[in-house]
Amino acid sequence: LSCGAENTQICDICLAKIRLNRGAQYQNKSALRALFAAGRYDDPILREAIKSFKYQSIESLKKPLVKLAIDYLKKENLTGKFSGFVIVPVPLTLRRRLNRGFNQSELLAKEIGSFLNCPVVNLLKRKKFNFPQAEIPDWKKRKENITGVFEVRLRGIFEVGLQSLPNKIILIDDVSTSGATLEEAASVLKQAGAKEIYGLVIAKG
Repeated sequence: LSCGAENTQICDICLAKIRLNRGAQYQNKSALRALFAAGRYDDPILREAIKSFKYQSIESLKKPLVKLAIDYLKKENLTGKFSGFVIVPVPLTLRRRLNRGFNQSELLAKEIGSFLNCPVVNLLKRKKFNFPQAEIPDWKKRKENITGVFEVRLRGIFEVGLQSLPNKIILIDDVSTSGATLEEAASVLKQAGAKEIYGLVIAKG
């Protein structure tokens, strides 16, 4: 493999690239075809930067976090792979958005969308408040906590001049730990008719 892994192994990045290159021909049980992560959440510097950006509303940290994502996309030769995609940020509840002053995923999405020349569409909304995923250690409980939280916001399509639900979507979030949030968001989009959905996060736990 190009990443240097043994022939009997395959790393997450290589697997994600295979799924992206093969497109709809690749059969994947998950609604999320692949997940790309710019860094690791166990990196203490990156973890603290994301926490400060997210929970202390330090908006200036957006720039270095976006740079990390863009550098990652360049390094992995992914910048030309997303032609025809739209970018969808994972939404917050209105309460959390008001408390923080912004949706960190939307800020990241706008910058990444500008770099990739992909439109950013607020295509999802949270229809109910749920307990913060980061405070739930058990994967099964995380899945239960996030199930049924999202719904498609069709108005978002027309706000950016699109006429129908996009087939190719990149979901943007700051962190993925269990993957339950992105998987639930992707499932809702797929049920609405989207065909090819990828995730891109700053850090994976």
